[in-house]
Amino acid sequence: MKLQRKLAVTVIATAALVLSSSPAFAGQINGSGATFAQPLIDVCKVEFTKDTGHTVNYTAGGSGKGRTDFTKNLVDFAASDAVYTADFPAHLEYAPVYAAPIAIFYNLPTVKESIYLSEATVAQIFSGYITNWDDKLIAADNERTVKTVTYKTKKVTAKVGGKNVTKTVPVLDKKGKPVIASTSEKVVNIDLPKQPITVYYRTDSSGTSEQFGKFLKGANAGANERLWPKTASGTFANQTPNNISTFFNFQGASGSALVAAGVKGKVGGIGYGEVSWATDNKLAVANIRNAAGEFIAPTAAGTSAFLGGGTIEANGSLTADYKKAISGAYPIGTASYGLVYPEAAKKNAETQKIVAAWHTYLLEQCPKKFPEKGYTQITGPLYDKAKAQIAKIK
Repeated sequence: MKLQRKLAVTVIATAALVLSSSPAFAGQINGSGATFAQPLIDVCKVEFTKDTGHTVNYTAGGSGKGRTDFTKNLVDFAASDAVYTADFPAHLEYAPVYAAPIAIFYNLPTVKESIYLSEATVAQIFSGYITNWDDKLIAADNERTVKTVTYKTKKVTAKVGGKNVTKTVPVLDKKGKPVIASTSEKVVNIDLPKQPITVYYRTDSSGTSEQFGKFLKGANAGANERLWPKTASGTFANQTPNNISTFFNFQGASGSALVAAGVKGKVGGIGYGEVSWATDNKLAVANIRNAAGEFIAPTAAGTSAFLGGGTIEANGSLTADYKKAISGAYPIGTASYGLVYPEAAKKNAETQKIVAAWHTYLLEQCPKKFPEKGYTQITGPLYDKAKAQIAKIK
């Protein structure tokens, strides 16, 4: 009898332990939107499920598709690299929980080191003015003295897949800016091959395309205004100075994954997208000149430096300053947003709790768990704004 009583107590205690370690409820949320956010979401939603029991379903069809789905009330949240310019939904909050560099990646097997490109050269490649890799303007960027920076880094331990994993991340100050260890100059002399350029671009409605266009227009404003005079657009072909549909060397693809795949499959190819797409496809990335005259690689630290010079708007979005000279800044860094419903939208309370928990996890845990994906750990004033926006999800 004592043995039976002891077993019963053990069973009850075990059951209590299981219940106490499980979430009060386990649900799922559905989202859609940016392919920019996809590499981080794909790996981190698995960790979120392990830690909370909740499931996140995400379809990456582009920022435009995400905004459309959000406007039509088809999803619980969306992800977009650009804000609405029309067709605003009745209820909307922007939560700046993602940030990463937009890389310029290319396929030149005979070139063994990362090339250097000025903002003017990038604009002329992506508008069709420059059509060969041995063009004198590309040569001038790669036969010169270049200024570069090195950032301070540190080792951090994060739990990934239930195990503690040590990874290297940039050191950030209290304002979210990377700490620069040193600056230097070096002479480069990179020979570019006599090879036609094939430009791969997004055909879908893309926040990545829009942010890339903002860089091309903003960085070339003033003396080089003619290089990229049009207003940025989510449809890349609508913002180019030339009608690229008549150019044989331009190839369109839907989504960053297909753009990167196209470049990977074409010697002489060049494209743009979140840096993780380049990493996953083993593509080289270019160092891009910033307003301080430095050539910077597409890194999380460089993105933090660049975004730190922007203006945080009341709605949670960030306006970048492409002409502000910031040492160490990678000039095609961008903040990306979770589109979420505030209390006034009167959404299901339990669903909204999961949405808030998911965006908090994206903001605070995901870049730390997966720094190799190239996303920036948001800190400082932008972090405070993100937390305030997430608090509105009720």
